[in-house]
Amino acid sequence: MRARIRWLLLGLSFGLVSGAGCSCDEEILVPINPGTCEPDFECPRGTEYRRGECLAARCEDTADCCPGQKCNAALGFCADQYVSCTDDEQCTRVPGQACIDFRGMQYCGYPNRGNALSASGTQSCVTTADCDGERTCFGSRCVQAAPCEGGCANGEVCDIDSNLCFPLDTCEATCGEGEMLVVSDPDTMSGPQCCLVECKCEVLPPVPRGIYGFYASIAATRDVVAVSAYDEKYGDLVVVQFDQEGQPQQLDYVDGFPTTGPIVANPQGRRGGRAEPGEDVGEHTSIVVDASGVIHVAYYDRDNGRLKYANYAGGMWTTSVVDESAHVGPYSSIAIDANGNPAIAYMMIEGTLDPDPTPRTGLRYAVARTNMPASPSDWTIALVDSAEKPQPVCEGGCGMGRACVDFGMGPLCATESSTCATTCGSDEVCVDDGAGTASCETELNIVPLDGFIDGVGLFADLAFTSTGTPVIAYYDRLERDLKLATGLSGAGFNLRTLDGNDAMDPTDTGQHATIAISSTGQIGVAYFDATNDDLIYYDVNAGTKEIVDDGVSPPDLRMVGADASLVFDAAGNPAIAYQDPTLVDLVYARRMGSPPMWSIETLRGAPPSGSDVGKASGFYAAQARVDNNAYVCSVDIGFSEDSDLLLDLTVLVKSLQ
Repeated sequence: MRARIRWLLLGLSFGLVSGAGCSCDEEILVPINPGTCEPDFECPRGTEYRRGECLAARCEDTADCCPGQKCNAALGFCADQYVSCTDDEQCTRVPGQACIDFRGMQYCGYPNRGNALSASGTQSCVTTADCDGERTCFGSRCVQAAPCEGGCANGEVCDIDSNLCFPLDTCEATCGEGEMLVVSDPDTMSGPQCCLVECKCEVLPPVPRGIYGFYASIAATRDVVAVSAYDEKYGDLVVVQFDQEGQPQQLDYVDGFPTTGPIVANPQGRRGGRAEPGEDVGEHTSIVVDASGVIHVAYYDRDNGRLKYANYAGGMWTTSVVDESAHVGPYSSIAIDANGNPAIAYMMIEGTLDPDPTPRTGLRYAVARTNMPASPSDWTIALVDSAEKPQPVCEGGCGMGRACVDFGMGPLCATESSTCATTCGSDEVCVDDGAGTASCETELNIVPLDGFIDGVGLFADLAFTSTGTPVIAYYDRLERDLKLATGLSGAGFNLRTLDGNDAMDPTDTGQHATIAISSTGQIGVAYFDATNDDLIYYDVNAGTKEIVDDGVSPPDLRMVGADASLVFDAAGNPAIAYQDPTLVDLVYARRMGSPPMWSIETLRGAPPSGSDVGKASGFYAAQARVDNNAYVCSVDIGFSEDSDLLLDLTVLVKSLQ
């Protein structure tokens, strides 16, 4: 058994110089100090083991204590500074932390969800592969965000477990950009009876993932399955690569993040370690993979009103501008032409045709002169279709105290009044007619209820025939028609209306248009008929259309066909992925058999057997075919317990055999 103090008895077997009071029978007692990591060492009375030695039990300042402790100078003892808790609601300061059992009590920390490496409540690790979910291995702990608010002041190091900075003047390490000083081993150098405290530089965790999945588009080959999407939290373009089973493998933040400014996370990780927003880019994205495996992406730059392009080759992303000559870029669709070069169809929200200054809207087509375009000069741009841009209702908005109404002479902003003789209806507003008479008038919607842009070229979808002819299906919002543009052998496009254009029976058809061409040259277009809430398939070669899904499955009447995406299987049969917005499901339709008939199945969203609770699924549905498989991407939408928006971007593998 250890004595309170171990002494080495040195017997002196040889003669000693005699001195005052010294006798050869006396022994010299020599104290043995504890090891630098011997927390069980029993120190002398009045001292205790801290920081690898026996120190005075009474502290004078925090530097006398262990990391995770603070000196109570008035009472002279070191107090633990872990954030005590009784429930998870008290642990919201650090993302991902919860109230856990730790060191004999309950403290805020990162809960261990089945990691065998951890002997305590917090989750320990050697590499990030040891961590759950979105966590990163940082200083031997699985964390979701950098502790100590990303760094400590000079002369201090971060104790990860307590999330506190600790004074350590013996630390001589100098960290680089994107690194921070931490306690070298939190298992032995933090908390009561800590060992000798040392420091090290640790690379910061990556910037937390945002909320991505909006405007998802998918491309696939036998080697690559990639989905481009928009991250709403950061305003960035992202690309996620999946394996052949539909499991995510790599997430890249491609564009939208700043390239200068403070680095607050791993500089080699997402967004270059910068959390601040950059330019808002990445909406209306479209993706394709060429025969060499190069990934090409087209997308809208909202902040600058332009069309941008990115490619991924040799493990590196490169971005550039395609067209900034007008307000352009929404509803982009990218494909590879017969020369192996990218081509893009996209909407022009507003521009002009020289020398006429009248604002116009239209559909544009850009084709690159090289497989890896790097600037606007590498693209040839043509206007496919256009129309005079309508003026916004009530000039886009009325000021405070005014409302948009129509007295019979067109929409205008009228002054609101409180002197109407009767109570106005829920969709009405009391306004003055300008001559002192107040009346209840229907208040007009300044912004369309469906949120679509008034113009030409919405839902553009580009494909090439076997001879290299570009074919574009698109929606004319002004005429409420589905249109088709076919490239001519010389230059320009032949335009025709596929559905709509009936003055005697006005309809709204052509939203969510999607085009595909079979191996035998069959051209098909699927789209949403907003007049009847149906999903329609149009056989371009035959000039016929048929209802795929009318939303009628008694007793339900549903709106169906949003985010439609069409492919042909190897046998030339059309297959469509789409959303049922009424039931919020991802649905799949195939036309097969003789005579051919449409079969419909729900792929995602429906409640599992024995439950009445499903998912909100099918948003931004898109698909790409490889051999006898269709890779179908979509987004599930939900909310956290704190009502935060949650998106889950998924890829399903659908057999087409």
